[in-house]
Amino acid sequence: MQINRHLATALLMLILILQGCATLKPDRQTEAQLLPEIREKVDLLLTNESFEAAAALLQTVARQSESPLREQLYLEAAETWLKAGLIENSLSLLDKLQPPTDDPAFAFRLRMLLTEIAILRGDIEQALDLMEPAPEEETPIPLRLRYHANMAEIFRLSGNLLESARELNVMDLLLVDDEAQRLEIQELLVQTLASMTDTALQLLQPPPPSNMGGWMELARLVKQQIAQPADLAAALATWRERFSEHPALQTFLAGLLERRGLSSSDHIAILLPQSGPYKNVAGAVRDGFMAAWYQHPLEYRPQLRFYDSSKLEDTLRTYQQALLQGAQMVVGPLNKNAVNMLLQMETMQQPVLALNQVEDKTLYHPNLFQFGLAPEDEAEQIAERAWLEGHQQALILTPAGGWGERIAENFRLRWQTLGGTVLEQRQYNASENDFSHPIRQLLNVDESQARIRALEQLLGKKLESEFRRRQDADFIFLAARPQKGRQLRPQLRFHHAGSLPIYTTSHIYSGVKDDEKDRDLGRISFVDTPWLLEDETQNNLSRKNLQRLMPGVGGQYARLYAMGIDSYNLLASLQQLQAQPGRTISGKTGTLYLDRYNRLHRLLAWADMKAGSASITGYAPRMQTPTFALPTQSESALPHTPNGGQTPFHDQATKP
Repeated sequence: MQINRHLATALLMLILILQGCATLKPDRQTEAQLLPEIREKVDLLLTNESFEAAAALLQTVARQSESPLREQLYLEAAETWLKAGLIENSLSLLDKLQPPTDDPAFAFRLRMLLTEIAILRGDIEQALDLMEPAPEEETPIPLRLRYHANMAEIFRLSGNLLESARELNVMDLLLVDDEAQRLEIQELLVQTLASMTDTALQLLQPPPPSNMGGWMELARLVKQQIAQPADLAAALATWRERFSEHPALQTFLAGLLERRGLSSSDHIAILLPQSGPYKNVAGAVRDGFMAAWYQHPLEYRPQLRFYDSSKLEDTLRTYQQALLQGAQMVVGPLNKNAVNMLLQMETMQQPVLALNQVEDKTLYHPNLFQFGLAPEDEAEQIAERAWLEGHQQALILTPAGGWGERIAENFRLRWQTLGGTVLEQRQYNASENDFSHPIRQLLNVDESQARIRALEQLLGKKLESEFRRRQDADFIFLAARPQKGRQLRPQLRFHHAGSLPIYTTSHIYSGVKDDEKDRDLGRISFVDTPWLLEDETQNNLSRKNLQRLMPGVGGQYARLYAMGIDSYNLLASLQQLQAQPGRTISGKTGTLYLDRYNRLHRLLAWADMKAGSASITGYAPRMQTPTFALPTQSESALPHTPNGGQTPFHDQATKP
């Protein structure tokens, strides 16, 4: 199993942060026993992040060494293989490790290594077991740092962002003499808190002089995205007065001042279709974008100019026209083929935030960023949720056709990468209302009925018996739009699958509160855009507040309003996201981060539908690097319409 280092988990990022803390370096005894020239070569490889070469060298030397040096080198090699992202190589060395009974530090390092492997595999329960007992105060600081880094990631994966931030705070206090590493930890700490909702931060924030209270208030300042440096400087000065003894580094606070937002001197071009089949979709994105723009103080608002991108053949000309008229940043286009055309350009003078994602996930331009509501993220996060909740064996039920096949494939690939098993996969015809045939096949009901008939023939009489569904499945992954979901759920219950958990994508939820109709969905777990489900009133850009001004926010294009808001707010953060792999920002469509190809991904809200009402139960964590499917005809990254309707974005013949 190989992990892409550029998209590593927060765990690996923390371990890399601690690279200089000697966590993964040998003790003095090992240092003395190892030939100086070999140690020097290993250290050079580690410094250059040539982890595979360093691990291979350590492993070779270990084979030629005697105990206890051999065990020390094998452990260091196993840790280094993990830093290279090669879990299986690391695991292969564990059988060779026999912890010396008189070396508690060795045993602790081995336990931390096993914990990190469990975390990367999504086995949070095993990881928690391995973390007991906690290190004592006399434990060397590098090992304590590693312990708290693992605890921070475990809490993160469990959706407990506040406790994750507390562990990072402990790490910051332990790193007394290393300002560079403290700066990294403090940035990650505030990022973690900024991923929480405004309401949660406000309710949970303790008063001064609490360290965590100070961090939470800083996170709230970051979320406000104050545009004018003078205003932000004043806010930070007020913060410092309230938290005068807070450990936040001055370099960290200065860094916040350097990351100014948009200002009145910025010129932004927005390329959206003003006619044609995507006009309404573009209108929702535009209105969300403008709602975020209006939240800027009047004197700091950037200058906007809108361009009609309805005609695909005019894409390059429209882009050049925007540049000639002074555009410093470009938002759009919406059309996937138009995005592909821009990606073919050799030079791109100004950054572009495209509002769709192309099929080729490796197609890249350093100045073009792809943002869309990609269904791949949803299918993969459903797989991750089911895995983190302890399930292992899945059934898949999706509609026939390109959309259903693609979403099933993305789920299946991620599920199997995590270690799960797909027992059965079936399709249903969405144009029909009776789904008993694919459901019976999915649940092996046909086999049960066949056994009953065979027994009746053998005995020569009618038996009073009831067919049974298969008993080896843990859950069903279902893909359906609201109307079909309301039909499928009762039919699954009729075929004795009522007790099986059902996980699905946001397509199941219309986004419009309708307790009466959604009651037919029963209890279903799904992922969705947090903005649709959060009941915030403190934020001016909450759905509840915007609905008073823009009634359309409550309609079928609700997710696109959230995408428009994020499109505006992303403009001030793209360079930071690009410069710091692993960095996240809190958005309305989810927690956002960039991959190495400048594609934005969203960590979504986990929600349950119960008695017709949808509510958030948690937030998707960032697990190890996703495995993306690369279909030849990928679905558009733009979302669906509810109530069983189809937009052009889900129609292969007319997709953008």
